Amino acid sequence: MSTSLAIHRLEPQSSRGRARLAKILEAATQLFLKVGYEQTSIDAILLESGGSKSTLYAYFPTKEDLFRAVIDNVVDNDVGASLEINGNARLVLLEFALNRMRAVLSPRHRAVVGLVIAERERFPDLARIYCDRGPTKSHRLLTTYLEALKRREVVYFDDVNEAADFLIGMTFQRWHKQLYFIELAIPTEAALREHAEHVVTRFLAAFRPRPN
Repeated sequence: MSTSLAIHRLEPQSSRGRARLAKILEAATQLFLKVGYEQTSIDAILLESGGSKSTLYAYFPTKEDLFRAVIDNVVDNDVGASLEINGNARLVLLEFALNRMRAVLSPRHRAVVGLVIAERERFPDLARIYCDRGPTKSHRLLTTYLEALKRREVVYFDDVNEAADFLIGMTFQRWHKQLYFIELAIPTEAALREHAEHVVTRFLAAFRPRPN
């Protein structure tokens, strides 16, 4: 089943138009994440962004379209870029783990997860969209990178998905329950880096190349 967003969007051709669209999306993001879908009105978004109804509806014909675009935009921006195949494996994996933790543990991302869960009856497709655009996309980036490392004989594994699950699972297990069930103070950058270094060290040890 396709997971593409059913959003009609008139792409701005000018820098001014792109700036207006960015302001609308940012205002909508702030309000949806703060007060939820039901309590956010189009008028409030326009007041916050300084836009007009004609401009907003040219990009997003319905409030539902705008809401889906907001979720898609936040999650897609949190995934990050592809991994540098020819870089130092330890450093690349370290940055991957750090970037994923910074994104997923951020108040903004956690608010998105809460909103997706809260609105699952009204928008049953959003959970699938979130998974496909967020965790699944991130997992795919990692497996592609790990396959490249295996070809370079930096690591060895029988199942690339198992290896990726090992890394991602170790990265988030420490904060998993707090992330979804209780209030979590944002870990410091030093704590994130220390944890990421531990995870990557364990990962490279567990999947070190077999001796010839």
